[in-house]
Amino acid sequence: MIGEIRELKITNKDFPAMLREIHLPPKKLYVWSSSPSFAKAMEGKHFLSIVGTRRNSAYGEEILRKIIAELKPYGFATVSGMATGIDTIVAEASLKNNIPTIAVLGSGLSKEAFYPARNWKLAEEIVSRGGAVISEYEPDFKATLWSFPQRNRIISGLSPATLVVEAPERSGSLITAKFALDQNRDVFAIPGSPFAANSRGTNKLIKQGAALIESAEDILKAYGIDSGKSDFPGKSDFQNLSPEENKILEILTEPQDIDSLIRKSKMPSYTAQSVIGLLEIRGIIKKLGSDYVRM
Repeated sequence: MIGEIRELKITNKDFPAMLREIHLPPKKLYVWSSSPSFAKAMEGKHFLSIVGTRRNSAYGEEILRKIIAELKPYGFATVSGMATGIDTIVAEASLKNNIPTIAVLGSGLSKEAFYPARNWKLAEEIVSRGGAVISEYEPDFKATLWSFPQRNRIISGLSPATLVVEAPERSGSLITAKFALDQNRDVFAIPGSPFAANSRGTNKLIKQGAALIESAEDILKAYGIDSGKSDFPGKSDFQNLSPEENKILEILTEPQDIDSLIRKSKMPSYTAQSVIGLLEIRGIIKKLGSDYVRM
């Protein structure tokens, strides 16, 4: 096993300070890392918890990878749950961008108990690259139905804010968002089409007051971090757009297929297709699956 597992009691100076503040904090954590000091390894980092569905869409993956890449220069560390879907993307994108990441398990940390088993290699890479995999359960504890909702309070408790990427109406991610609110933490959500099942939970959170997140710049503003750039990375150049191009962008507030864009633009089909093609070439919009989205 890469690194080693250490038991960290709540009285230990290395125990995360933010986690001590929550209702019913874990009395101890098991921390799998390659650093002798969990606190020192994460010192000075801006923690951001990120959760979402196990059955993410191409849209959810694309925007999440883009946001994490944009956070790279600003000293962030991500926290997620190591499940398939959005959790896995959080870990992979963080590693790709050399951002420390922490995975919180609903099982113990031993290889025999580790869940999901398919992410064991990913966990090893997290540890080898300076991150950590943690659990409040004994190393040989096998995951149960109740252990996942219970661990969600730790995911939200480690960060001042939780970002929900995609979540159906009945989703464990919404449990994490509720824990964040109960812990007096911020909740962020990425909007999506009202016709997409994966966006019903996030859109509902936004209606209830969650901060709407379209780019990393929105997160930086919420954390009080100045990007120091007027042309923040990932922001498209909207200068010198034609009226027709502006019309398409006004319509494209959510993912839409080309037929919907043409119909709503009320332009001749050949004109709308040409405008859409030009916007795509300029990198202002992008096609994900059958839908177009703004970049």
